[in-house]
Amino acid sequence: MNIEDAVTAATAGSGALLSCLGQPVVAYHVTAIMRETDKSHARQMQLALLRRTVEALVDDGLEGVEAERFASQFHGRIGSTWDLLHRGTSH
Repeated sequence: MNIEDAVTAATAGSGALLSCLGQPVVAYHVTAIMRETDKSHARQMQLALLRRTVEALVDDGLEGVEAERFASQFHGRIGSTWDLLHRGTSH
């Protein structure tokens, strides 16, 4: 798996997020996370994106609980995709 495939896999099904934050913004942050080889730092970056995701979705009119559920699913996809991409190479 390459970084572009990882970004595509991680953002699949994220239409609401892509529409409120914008595809270039989401792609930029997810790409940065996928490029990070240090697992701890990648997770910190991922948590920052999770917080920003919840804020953006709530600002866009989604209920807090729904925004958190959606962001949690997105967070999970990013994490599992990062793990696949860096299998055997993470620190």
